[in-house]
Amino acid sequence: MADRRVGYARALLDQGDLEGALSLLEQTREIAPDWPDLLILTGETQAKLGLREEAVVSFRRYLEITDEDRHGAMLHLALLGAAPQPDMTQTPYVQALFDDFAGRFERSLLQDLAYQGPALIADIIDSGAPDGLGSVLDLGCGTGLIGERLRRHCAWLDGVDLSEGMLEKARAKKIYDGLYQGDIAAFLYNPPRLYDWIVAGDVLNYVGALDQVMTGLGMALHSGGRAVFTVEALDTTGGAESEVMRLLPTLRYGHSADYVRAMAAAARLTVLDQRTEVLRQEAGKPLSGHIFTVQRPLAGAAVSAGPNDLDPEPRIIS
Repeated sequence: MADRRVGYARALLDQGDLEGALSLLEQTREIAPDWPDLLILTGETQAKLGLREEAVVSFRRYLEITDEDRHGAMLHLALLGAAPQPDMTQTPYVQALFDDFAGRFERSLLQDLAYQGPALIADIIDSGAPDGLGSVLDLGCGTGLIGERLRRHCAWLDGVDLSEGMLEKARAKKIYDGLYQGDIAAFLYNPPRLYDWIVAGDVLNYVGALDQVMTGLGMALHSGGRAVFTVEALDTTGGAESEVMRLLPTLRYGHSADYVRAMAAAARLTVLDQRTEVLRQEAGKPLSGHIFTVQRPLAGAAVSAGPNDLDPEPRIIS
């Protein structure tokens, strides 16, 4: 009965009837008061209706009864001002999000959202490496949308991702020489080899503070190697122009171009190119992002080691 009621509530949400959906969700909580999925959906609906205090109660109750925050409750609390903004999205949330999304990921991004990231990144790399790419790392490779565009130009292609579901899709394409499951920063700090190119499309928007990743790029690149990555452009309209990053209602992060440049410089990476492009559609509107190309210098001091509190070493899966 609870499953059916939640299904009806989701249909009402799709139709824009937030009040009707919330009424049905609250009735369902009388049957299943501590169903985690129901608590999250109730909190999300309450937040959309501006019922801040009620939403905070729902999200906090979810955290009280669950061992892992697989639904991003802490991120929701941060958006509501009831918790500090975290530096990055939690690993269990990202894993669960993309494991669930894997089966419909490509259709959703390419058809529904007109995702342009892989094509934009491939065009930039093609212009910068006319004679081939050498060894390449696809950071946050997902199902292999970027990898399949680059494969024929690579002497070696590795991919790393948090989501086993996404890696299963990538493995089926048979385009990678190595696939690894794990945290991207941890992988960069301890790579199986150094790379001539590293690509990261639609990945760093799940990372708030970029210092670890930027340092890791310098550690995983050959001297003279390059990285191309995207970030969602931070809209400071109506806000502080000095703002460098922000957790967005989508539970992703937006970054300012100046902040990315500063983090690259701190990691002793040279910014070779920066451009702003429409990456995809979001809620029917174009979503702009910054695309950066950075390089580890050919000469100079070694990139410094980073903190030791990263996740465990990534697991080789193929």
